[in-house]
Amino acid sequence: MDAQSRWFLETLPLKGASVCDVGANVGRLSAFFAEASGAAGRVVSVEPLADNVAAIRARIAAANAAERWTVEACAASSRDGELVLLTGQSEDTPLNSVAVSDPERFPAPGRVRVPCRALSSLAAGATVVKVDIEGHEYEALDEALPKLTGVRAWAVELHLVPGRPLSRAVGAFTARGFTVLGAGRRRGDTSGAWVSAEVPRGMEWDAVPVAQRRADGSVFKMLHIVAVR
Repeated sequence: MDAQSRWFLETLPLKGASVCDVGANVGRLSAFFAEASGAAGRVVSVEPLADNVAAIRARIAAANAAERWTVEACAASSRDGELVLLTGQSEDTPLNSVAVSDPERFPAPGRVRVPCRALSSLAAGATVVKVDIEGHEYEALDEALPKLTGVRAWAVELHLVPGRPLSRAVGAFTARGFTVLGAGRRRGDTSGAWVSAEVPRGMEWDAVPVAQRRADGSVFKMLHIVAVR
């Protein structure tokens, strides 16, 4: 079991859960959720890219899990309609995508138009929601958090996005009674295991280490959080 899956197993109420895996990619974590939630659990994988959707469906068939694991072939957003995604592939990793509001800035071969749905409708009835959608999480969460009152836990990959303070994102959860935990590693721990630390009130992005420096001089930062109540 990889470090992320083990952390989720330790922090999320997965037994018997109804899980919505938003930004499922090729379904690796969806398969983990299907196993960890048990026979009474349910999983919905939300993924907009056709090749990734096909990979998820192959996993479902291989697991003989069609009765409790389904796929929504769309992107999650704040509304129903369409999004333009910029697709890319890092070495030895599956295809991923980023929602863009100014698609004409990017080369046409990397752009794809996909259907999108409001996160609140995609995750209706879910008790656990995992969100990893490369910076578009804020728009989706703004719409969904006030409506999805039955969700017991969120697992979200937050990204550094201009105009989106980390304290505001975390505060949206704490204001609704969630405790927000960030994932980290113990200094000198060569196992790579993730450990939990409560995210301090008022913490901002300047306290988060730089994950990557881009060629244009900008920096990439992200923080894995779990919000539980």
